Amino acid sequence: MRGRSVGAGRFLGVCLLSALMIGGAPVATAADLVQLKSGEVITSSDLSQYLERRVDLRASSRSKWGVEQVLREMAMGRALVQEGERLGEKRQPGKEGDRFDDAYAMSVFRKLMPPCDPPADATAARKFFDENPQAFRVPPMARLNRVMLPASETVDGMAAMDWMMAQAKVIASGAQPFEVMAKRVEGIYRLEAQGDIGWAVLVDENVILRTLAAAKQGDMVGPVREGDFVYLFSIDDKRDSRQLAWDEVAVSAAARAVNYCRQTATKKLEQDLLAKYGVVMNSAAISGLFEKAQSK
Repeated sequence: MRGRSVGAGRFLGVCLLSALMIGGAPVATAADLVQLKSGEVITSSDLSQYLERRVDLRASSRSKWGVEQVLREMAMGRALVQEGERLGEKRQPGKEGDRFDDAYAMSVFRKLMPPCDPPADATAARKFFDENPQAFRVPPMARLNRVMLPASETVDGMAAMDWMMAQAKVIASGAQPFEVMAKRVEGIYRLEAQGDIGWAVLVDENVILRTLAAAKQGDMVGPVREGDFVYLFSIDDKRDSRQLAWDEVAVSAAARAVNYCRQTATKKLEQDLLAKYGVVMNSAAISGLFEKAQSK
């Protein structure tokens, strides 16, 4: 990573990401977070119980966006279970009353997915390339510096957000490189990488990624509070989205065709089932989980 200040870039302050200023972790109240057309609901208690056994998803509970993704997975699981029962797919003995039966849901998912066969030959692969340019487009990427602290942390007698804002102003003035701040934060919070975190794909998934995608090389983004943490980013390098040429993908075109088929089929199946079973996210209730935790 080049040891330079990002002061020459634009300073994108906290105002750009004020929508993310929520804190704390989900609390186990009886709030209805998701509703299905049948009248069934997924509550915050359901969410807590689901996360108890899905250790791989626990980190997602730090932010509203992460919780929404977990709830979407839970809702999709319920839709798959109901669709499987409608189609007469048998449940495992003793699992009939399990609402969030991931194994059964995955079995139904596989049965509903259409086959994704590779192109028959090089001519078919080239035809797919010509007809599906979106499958051969590289998304925008950025080489990022990032620092993060627990929102409850105090540094130099200041709340983490206030301290990070003060440091961002010093960096923007050119008086201090980002790396100095990263080194300081590394001595405070070691559970996540600080400083250079490498290249990140800037997909359109949440406000932070969209803001980073809109920023330029040399910009800072933040500080911003997302869930339990406060973040500050600097963009060291940027690569715009670009269309790949046939010569670049001729060898991998068949594999890309299969992957693209699976991705689009998965997305369509999810959209169709969530619509069929009338899944509605209660965004206000999800935000309320964090607001209640913050007020305690």
